[in-house]
Amino acid sequence: MNAISPAIPAHADTQLDHHAFRAHVRAWLRDNLPEELTRRNRTAVHPTRDDMLEISAILHRNGWSVPGWPVEEGGTGWSAMQRYIFDAELVAAGAPTNNVQGVALVGPVIARFGTPEQKARFLPDIREGKVYWSQGFSEPGAGSDLASLRTRAVREGDHYVVNGQKIWNSHSHFSDWIFCLVRTDPDAKPQKGISFLLVDLRSPGVTVRPIQSIDGGESLCEVFFDNVIVPANQLVGEENRGWDYAKWLLGNERVATANVPRNKRNLALIRDMAQVEKRWGRPLIESADLRHRLGQLEIDMLALEEAVMQALASGGDDAGLPSVLKLEGTRLQQEILRMMVEVLGPYGAAFYPEPKDRAGVYLPGQPHAVDMVADFLFMRAATIYGGSSEVQRNILARLLLRGETASHRELTDDQRMLADSAAAFARKHDAFGNLRKRPATRDNIRAGLASFAEMGWTGLGLPEDAGGYGGDAADIAVIAEELGRGLVMEPFIGCVVAPGALLAACGATADLAALVAGETVFAVAHDEPEARGKTQWVTTSARQDGDGWVLDGLKCVVAGATAADVFLVSARTSGDDGDEDGISLFCVPATAAGVAVKPFRTIDNQQVGDVALTGARLEAGALIGAEGQAFAALDAMTARAIMASCADAVGAMEQALWTTRDYLRTRRQFGAALADFQALQHRLADMFVELELARASLARGLGALDLADADERRALVSASKARIGRAGFHVGAQGIQLHGGMGMTEECVIGHYFRRLKVFDTAYGDGHYHVCAWADADAGARAR
Repeated sequence: MNAISPAIPAHADTQLDHHAFRAHVRAWLRDNLPEELTRRNRTAVHPTRDDMLEISAILHRNGWSVPGWPVEEGGTGWSAMQRYIFDAELVAAGAPTNNVQGVALVGPVIARFGTPEQKARFLPDIREGKVYWSQGFSEPGAGSDLASLRTRAVREGDHYVVNGQKIWNSHSHFSDWIFCLVRTDPDAKPQKGISFLLVDLRSPGVTVRPIQSIDGGESLCEVFFDNVIVPANQLVGEENRGWDYAKWLLGNERVATANVPRNKRNLALIRDMAQVEKRWGRPLIESADLRHRLGQLEIDMLALEEAVMQALASGGDDAGLPSVLKLEGTRLQQEILRMMVEVLGPYGAAFYPEPKDRAGVYLPGQPHAVDMVADFLFMRAATIYGGSSEVQRNILARLLLRGETASHRELTDDQRMLADSAAAFARKHDAFGNLRKRPATRDNIRAGLASFAEMGWTGLGLPEDAGGYGGDAADIAVIAEELGRGLVMEPFIGCVVAPGALLAACGATADLAALVAGETVFAVAHDEPEARGKTQWVTTSARQDGDGWVLDGLKCVVAGATAADVFLVSARTSGDDGDEDGISLFCVPATAAGVAVKPFRTIDNQQVGDVALTGARLEAGALIGAEGQAFAALDAMTARAIMASCADAVGAMEQALWTTRDYLRTRRQFGAALADFQALQHRLADMFVELELARASLARGLGALDLADADERRALVSASKARIGRAGFHVGAQGIQLHGGMGMTEECVIGHYFRRLKVFDTAYGDGHYHVCAWADADAGARAR
């Protein structure tokens, strides 16, 4: 049945294979999907029965109609990633959805649990697009709580007699069959007395009533069963095991609820629409406010997509993962649609009739407006169907409080050893417990940095031919995450990661060797008060004087300033403030004349300082690299430092979450543990969702560091910094809220995590800057 090109093996799963697979699918869809079909359905809210069956029939001709089924039943044998790519290409091509209830729900159940006779009878018609199925789970008294269903099926000889009512059934009014959960043993425990029946909707006693939804369309239905005779050979699996089959069914496609392909398509539509829609005589896309809001949605989409990619790569066996993806996917879906309607301006209030009723009717506004409002209205259901957002939070909270889910982190054996050594360092230093006993003095900071050198951390991520120990940014992130988790005050990023990256990029091998050996403590003095994240904003000047240089300017919030032997200082030797060209890099001894370190601490107790350069006189050899050409090295260094700081923040976030969870378990109010209150459970669940999205953003940003295109790398790193900064504020703030009054005290650790996360958001440009940087980047458009 698998008609894919022999040049693309079904299970090939490298990035190159994915590109080839995508190209193959895209070309086939372009050549085989009727233009009228894709035109009708590119933005259709309620595709027709004929179109949804036709797409299955078309794909079946190439063996692609049921890619997720077992190969012996017509499946393709593709990997989970290939199936995801295939679905994304269908959306991009404008294909209608297929009969999801048949292809993705009941079909796999029959293939897995059905009898040979049931497989032969039902699966070919689903595969070939000949029969339409609907789902009969929910009831008026059993929505998300399916265990409360009351529809009865009584066995009488060779058949069942079914009585009851189902509701919110998609497309039952034009379906041929419905698969139902029915109660066959009323005396058993709620989940134990349920069976899985296949019912012909043309059977006597079946009544279907369409329900008009708030967008004016009809796709949901009520189905009534009045003494309906169902042959016993239409029972799937064993009697009273239907609950097990339903759970398997609902978990079969664990990433589909994120709805990434459709959300990405709608984000692209917003950009297209904003080129056409105008405000005050100018295209709406020129509005800085719109670009910022759109950029934030795109950044959220990147995080969600990366979470899906990780789930596909790992098998997605974490019990909490489907809830995380559904909560964020449906939230984004509704936010994107809301923005689409806002882009329509006054026509966002217009009612557009269903396609069958449009003949001869005036349709106001631009052509793209026609389906937008209906989609916006109908998709208010996204956070309700398939288990409402509130139910998803209940599930997550239960898993978190029971310790049955954890933040997703895949480590190699070597990385696990790094994590263990960093965690041991953090425990030994106990930064929070020893805050007063072991203040962040110069001597204490230098002792910690010396320990980093002894453990080999100072050479991590640096090329071996330059004196480093190899490894990559992901290895550095493992250490940074543990240090963030332990609130370690030693400036690992400021005195190890950043100067190492900068010296390596400039080819300063002697200085790099001194850093790796722990002989010299370097600190990067680059940021300036007005820069606010803009790497090329350098106003500190360097002018030649005889055979040396004279530097004047102010560098701000320099990590490790009080402990440094040498500052790596950026200064402008030509060009205007903000130019990329004309920036040079200098080695400046901390004791040089004209150099003044003005120490202070940040709100999270890290020791930093401003470095004032007033006629600081340097030798000619102080210049590192070519004059005026330091921007590329500074840009690469900033990216690595940002991603290491993102890892630090993720570690702090995760520990803040677990600290809060443990507090809710033990603290009692009104005679019960705080963990028993649903409102607090839901806040805890939202903290976990933000942590998971932050971790996904971290992975996306670390991957971007290896990109050859500096603009694209810069845009993706900005996206990660913005998303993780927002997640960090949420997790930290909610942690304080859930600790109540204790969270406001210096003696409670949760406030220290909040403060560290706030400092993170400020460093290297705050969230607003990085959202704008993403939104304005041409590379960002390519990454989308």
